[in-house]
Amino acid sequence: MKKHLILLTFFLLSLEFFAQSPAISNKKFSIGSYGRAGIAHSLGATDSEFPQSLNLNGMGSIGGRFEENDYFELAAALHFTPTISSKDTTKINVQARFAFYTTQGQLIGNVSNKSIGGITTALPELFAEANNIMRSNWSVWLGARLFRGDDIHIIDHYYFDDHSGQGVGIKHKNTQFSVIYTGSIDTTSTLPPNFYLNIVNGTPTLGLRNRYISILEHTLITKKGYVKLLGEFQRLPSGTTQDATTKYNYPADVGYVVGAKYFKNISSRLPGSFNAISARYGAGIANGGDGGSSRTYITYGGPNLETNSFRKAYSLALTETFLLNFNKNYSLNGYAIYTKSRGASDSLNTTTDYLGKQILFNRKQDIAFGARGTWYIKNWLHLLHEVDLAWRKDGTQDFAQMTKFTIAPTLVPTSERNVWARPHFRFVYSVAHYNKFASNNLYSPYLTQSGIKSWGQYIGAKVEWWIW
Repeated sequence: MKKHLILLTFFLLSLEFFAQSPAISNKKFSIGSYGRAGIAHSLGATDSEFPQSLNLNGMGSIGGRFEENDYFELAAALHFTPTISSKDTTKINVQARFAFYTTQGQLIGNVSNKSIGGITTALPELFAEANNIMRSNWSVWLGARLFRGDDIHIIDHYYFDDHSGQGVGIKHKNTQFSVIYTGSIDTTSTLPPNFYLNIVNGTPTLGLRNRYISILEHTLITKKGYVKLLGEFQRLPSGTTQDATTKYNYPADVGYVVGAKYFKNISSRLPGSFNAISARYGAGIANGGDGGSSRTYITYGGPNLETNSFRKAYSLALTETFLLNFNKNYSLNGYAIYTKSRGASDSLNTTTDYLGKQILFNRKQDIAFGARGTWYIKNWLHLLHEVDLAWRKDGTQDFAQMTKFTIAPTLVPTSERNVWARPHFRFVYSVAHYNKFASNNLYSPYLTQSGIKSWGQYIGAKVEWWIW
């Protein structure tokens, strides 16, 4: 009898617990996604290996992105409404974004995070924002976000103001001030040039040293576009260890960035044409921008070991991008990029980091330009065709050079004559030619896989989508 009473009491308590649990009934919820998936084959490479990009080493998707691997993002947002006044224009959002990718091959299908697929998950965004607070021109955000402006889509390059990270920002009209913390990143396999030595349980562990980035941005509205002015100040705390006599102690370091971007809308028969140019200069520890990324806080090159600083380091980045919608039958999207970067070491070629480990190069130049045409054969059938030229010079080496042509018949089920229409179902064929230096030195992921070749080929079927 006593046992039955105990079970009955437990059952009733369970009912009470579940009765008190909140039931989700709100309708102020939205969801968005970006992703791409497909199958492909690198002609001339080993059949058993996963196909690799034809682009040059160190340039990421600069040079064309048709060979990008599978990737998936899922973003969810909650929307809150002020209760004080129905006339309150405050817009309140809480957003999270989940990303899934792999650098080791297949992401979807018969793989898992314990298999050779090596699936990586990330949470690049988790933040809250309140815009136009109480009918004012003030807005605020706090958390981690992909804090960046326009990109050059055909090369997947956020070229001017990618400040993605965890921080806080405040905005009044067209002026905003933000502070970003980069955090500590595990870099035991790929070391950045600026790191700290963290002794954990007696084991030296290398990581990217946290820095504080203050960002001031102001936008001037023009008749047909805008001018955006950018300024950054970055500070790295000093690196210390318990033993003050070791060589791992060095002073704090700083860097700054200045830049300007001009965006102009262009009148055309099919709306949406534009032209945008930008110039940005970063000095000291703020000279980052490599591997297809433009983030200034990923410091490039090596330190000056006499001063233990990056005081002489710099980077210059110039970009041009445009979209011309000539008519209902044809659009042309193009770009040009020039980047020159140097670390603080006196070396013009390779150099070492604080621990004496050799960094590949202390100086580099990136040059690239290209264009993608879209021929609207039918509302539902577009023919994408793209030409890309890229040069990469590391240290005192010769320029590696690649010329690539891609043709991609594309099914567009939304039947929209627009370069931004998605989803895209593409059949892709790319062919690239390499100069002698690039070929002999395997200066491409494709060449690393296939061996010395003057030509590379890639064929595949791809789908890309987004909905926001």
